[in-house]
Amino acid sequence: MIIWYVVAQPLFISQGMQQSMVEVKAENLKKSVYELVEKFDGRVYDNLKVLNSTAEYIYDRFSQHSSDVHYQTYTLHGLLEEDSFEYRNVILKIKGQEVCAEGLTVVGAHYDTYEGMAGANDNSSGIAGLFELARVLEAHPPRCDVELVAYTLEEPPAFRTKKMGSYIHAKRLKEKNVKVKRVIVLEVIGLYSNEANSQHYPLPLMNAFYPKEANFIAIVSNFDNIFTVRELKESMKSNMNLPLYSVNAPMFIPGIDFSDHRSYWEFDYPSVMVTDTAFYRSDNYHTENDTPDTLDYEKMAEVVEGVFRAVVE
Repeated sequence: MIIWYVVAQPLFISQGMQQSMVEVKAENLKKSVYELVEKFDGRVYDNLKVLNSTAEYIYDRFSQHSSDVHYQTYTLHGLLEEDSFEYRNVILKIKGQEVCAEGLTVVGAHYDTYEGMAGANDNSSGIAGLFELARVLEAHPPRCDVELVAYTLEEPPAFRTKKMGSYIHAKRLKEKNVKVKRVIVLEVIGLYSNEANSQHYPLPLMNAFYPKEANFIAIVSNFDNIFTVRELKESMKSNMNLPLYSVNAPMFIPGIDFSDHRSYWEFDYPSVMVTDTAFYRSDNYHTENDTPDTLDYEKMAEVVEGVFRAVVE
């Protein structure tokens, strides 16, 4: 029971009321996902033309809500043959209403796709979430400074290496001695199911403590971020109806470090992943079946609303 409490961090508080869901719009998320998939086919590491076009699109969308938007560029040698190529993160900065001792909040999502697949859920859903956060944070400025970051190169062959866009972002924050309160990475947040046994887990024991239906969102991190997970979980749960679970576990469990949040751990920044659990609930993951029509945009809106409420506090 002690292990379960540490890993799952159950909260005995009431779930939020649907009436509070007034800021994030499901139709906006849906439109963004369809645009990303239809306009930017082949967002893969060796298709620089499409990657750059996607970055420019994200820059333009961010710029609709802030004048403080910029590219964070870096050059890699050897990823594509023997030449050097430039890749881009896109960053929107939002000034907080107060000077906060606890530091900066980062919310990020990657915009590249696996082997050029459509990538509706992985990870157009996360980028669409950033667009909505940019819109609602413009109308409701956060208490503390926030950065929204669209990362390049999360997928292979950069995956889990120092070539990831998130690693570059984390490294440069550390080089500038920027204090970070927390990093929230949106990684596949759009697929849900109420069918029995639609949810799976890396360890059989987890079936005893987590739902068998894929109708929830999860916060995932390592043991170093127990308090960060708990704080975010409390805030999100009180502002959304969608069931919310969490797990703090070691990196040897498959999936715990399978996204951009792991990059920040290397610099001792508190970082978590918000996810629908990807391949543990869907055969569409990393296939041509990851299309916009398979996503639940109403539930996506609840997730983004929950993140917004946590960030704006």
